[in-house]
Amino acid sequence: MNYFICWALGFGTLWVGLKLFDDEVILIVSIFVGLGFILAGLIAAPPPLQIPIEIASVIALFNVCMQCIQRGDRS
Repeated sequence: MNYFICWALGFGTLWVGLKLFDDEVILIVSIFVGLGFILAGLIAAPPPLQIPIEIASVIALFNVCMQCIQRGDRS
């Protein structure tokens, strides 16, 4: 059950990084910290739970990439 705590910390860190920080360096660091927690949760999780969480993390990272692209577009 420790994997739920790691996942909550990981996705929470991703959410906080996207909502609170505008600086790119802090945003990238929060993404790496969030992914570290998510990976720790994936390592500890039973296999049937790993696939949905992997899909959710890919979707979350896609949204992060799209927001970074929007922030970088200064035109």
